[in-house]
Amino acid sequence: MLIPLGQLGERLAELPKNKEIVAFCRVSLRGYGATLKLEANGFADVKLMDGGIVAWPFETEAGKYQPSA
Repeated sequence: MLIPLGQLGERLAELPKNKEIVAFCRVSLRGYGATLKLEANGFADVKLMDGGIVAWPFETEAGKYQPSA
């Protein structure tokens, strides 16, 4: 499920508190903010994808990720 950081506070009820949640963004700045917000709201199993999507080292269905300039 993808939720923009600006909508996270109003959409917390959509997320399961009993499952792992991985927060990420392009380079981890907003992902870090999402992690803090989730933990502050009682989510216990929250992880941050360090480095964000630009650090993703694996091939995708569409091919290698090409970050935009």
